Amino acid sequence: MRRTLLALALATLPGLAAAAALPSAIGAVTVYQDRAVVTRSASTELSAGEHELVLENLPASLQENSLQVSAKSTGQASLLDVKVRDAFNADTVNERVRTLQEQVRKLEGQMAELDDESAVLDNQRELVLMMQRGATEPSKDSARLTLDELKAIQTLSADSLAKTLAGLRQVAARKEALERELSALQSQLNAVQSQMSRRTKTVTLRVNLARAGKVDLALSYAVNGARWTPAYDARLRPAERSVDLGYFGVIRQNTGEDWNNVKLTLSTARPALGGAAPTLQPWIIDVAAPPPPPPRPAAAPAPAIVGEMDMKRSPRSRQAYAESAVAEVAPEPLQVQTAQMQNEATSASFQVKNAATLPSDNTSQRVAIAAAELPATLQYQSTPALREAVFLTAQASNNTEFPFLAGPLNTFLDDAFVASSAMKAVMPGEKVELAMGADDGISIKRQLVNRYTESTGFSGSGKRVTYEYKITVKNNKATKEQVSFKDRLPISRNEKIVVKLLSPADRDIKREEDGKIVWDWELEPGKSRETVLKFSVDYPGDIDVSGI
Repeated sequence: MRRTLLALALATLPGLAAAAALPSAIGAVTVYQDRAVVTRSASTELSAGEHELVLENLPASLQENSLQVSAKSTGQASLLDVKVRDAFNADTVNERVRTLQEQVRKLEGQMAELDDESAVLDNQRELVLMMQRGATEPSKDSARLTLDELKAIQTLSADSLAKTLAGLRQVAARKEALERELSALQSQLNAVQSQMSRRTKTVTLRVNLARAGKVDLALSYAVNGARWTPAYDARLRPAERSVDLGYFGVIRQNTGEDWNNVKLTLSTARPALGGAAPTLQPWIIDVAAPPPPPPRPAAAPAPAIVGEMDMKRSPRSRQAYAESAVAEVAPEPLQVQTAQMQNEATSASFQVKNAATLPSDNTSQRVAIAAAELPATLQYQSTPALREAVFLTAQASNNTEFPFLAGPLNTFLDDAFVASSAMKAVMPGEKVELAMGADDGISIKRQLVNRYTESTGFSGSGKRVTYEYKITVKNNKATKEQVSFKDRLPISRNEKIVVKLLSPADRDIKREEDGKIVWDWELEPGKSRETVLKFSVDYPGDIDVSGI
């Protein structure tokens, strides 16, 4: 009785209020490439005085050192304290699990109905077989059936048996399809349940209000288990000499909480690296200390004295040593920086226009984050020595304010799919080269015209091998086009072997490393052009040369 009166008295004292579980909802999420920052909001009406507000069922992956809380109130609220603790929920079931469980139960009910239908058809089949046996094997007291009666029974039983067997096959096919669907659902349910953690976290807030009013709370915290990667669709518009680039984010999350209708932002920042460059410590070198003397036998008294002296070492010195050792290996605190859309080459953030929903099941979801029209320069490239085909390439400039991160790329020529490849990281102002596939509008042909060997020198002691190729390029298009093609000269690894380019002249080509040469031509519509690649290889006659 006294305890009851005391509790009532404490409850009526001003400035004290029992802790209350406060419902909250996720309003916004910023996804980085290795984590996410979640923002929750909650509102409640409170009387004047001190209150404890509890937010339950927060994900176990919540990083406590990243938690930030802000409070706004019409009653002049002050945030006094924030505490985070682990909680264990025996029956943590989210809406995703409930939906999957309901679908599984529905399919299991349909499977049971099919089992019943199969049992009925099996019974009908047995009845037909019994009727056939009775007609062909009559009892001693029964009269024998006439031939017409046997034929009638045979026809009836055959029709009935055929329908029954067809029904059994249909039931088996439907059951097999349901089993596949049920197996897929069960696997999905198991995956979701295995990713759900029964351990959660609870945040307790202590606030004080000068007067009664509404309190609006906002919590933000970092969680592991979320990431996004870029993906691109590039559509070349040859008529406009431009590339329509679609910038997408492929998001996965298994943080332990579903994101339902949230404001989603994707950031290219890397918070794991921190906000500043690491501090470089001095590199100390010194004369190596001599190795310690070998231990003495255990029977000698000296080691006991030494051990005793060591044990009497100052506790303060031992503590200082321990603290210094810990300080060397202690991890740095997490620093989460939110990137803004700025003219920077380091990071950018993209706010998804529409609200997004991502369950915590680690499935991927692709969202559009940006679109850009990039000016492009078209060029046709070929290596006829390897393949007599011409490939269209588009060099586009990144004229946006944000970088293109490395990621998978699907290329299209107008609306026709060309190929899948990968895009390298491209900073603002840099160029990206897109391979658009072979184009029959430009043809190229390389043929060996002549190859001969002759003797050189006054005494004919030297040898010379001469190669001559003819390369023909034709523009079958109705527009003027740029064509670039490559070939190669042999590379000598011995000073006795001399390679000499005879044709074309150096002014008509560009020389690259490893003997590669490049022609850059501009071809008018319907026109063709030829060139001759001619070179010789000279070497002494008393040596054998490989590769020619």
